[in-house]
Amino acid sequence: MSYKEYRCTTCGRLLFKGLLVDSAVEVKCRGCGNLCMFSGESKDKLICFIENCPRRKTKEDVMEEGK
Repeated sequence: MSYKEYRCTTCGRLLFKGLLVDSAVEVKCRGCGNLCMFSGESKDKLICFIENCPRRKTKEDVMEEGK
């Protein structure tokens, strides 16, 4: 799994890498002191890769939603 990079909105410094799900994080940049707020993805938007999971979607399901 690859993590998303979260960077300072003022200076562009990398603050952290991660996956935020149904959450919000406030981080103070150690470079410029800017306070940055990041919101996570809704858990309903994520595709589950676990076998037999009720939220699991196939490639065809995703293609149908895009139409």
